[in-house]
Amino acid sequence: MIGEALSLIATAILILSIGLAVVINSRDLIRLLIGLELMFNSVFLTTVALYVYQPYLAFIVVTISVITSAAEFIALITAILTVDKMRRNIETRSILAGGDKA
Repeated sequence: MIGEALSLIATAILILSIGLAVVINSRDLIRLLIGLELMFNSVFLTTVALYVYQPYLAFIVVTISVITSAAEFIALITAILTVDKMRRNIETRSILAGGDKA
């Protein structure tokens, strides 16, 4: 039982590191979205291991994570559509921090 939980946590850490690498190296908003979703999925995988020890806490974490993931997904899709409509391009090189104009 503990070995299964540890293997789930190790898998979650691997998925989190892959998602982080994708986010860091993303050149467009689609890859950024994929990386963020991988990172959220690693949190969901960790809560599966948490269900073994603290089911109520795991339920709360999953509920908050699902709401946060849905809000993030909607916001990012809106950003992708807005950037595509404005620039006809979804590359992140042309976007500066804080919405500054290039």
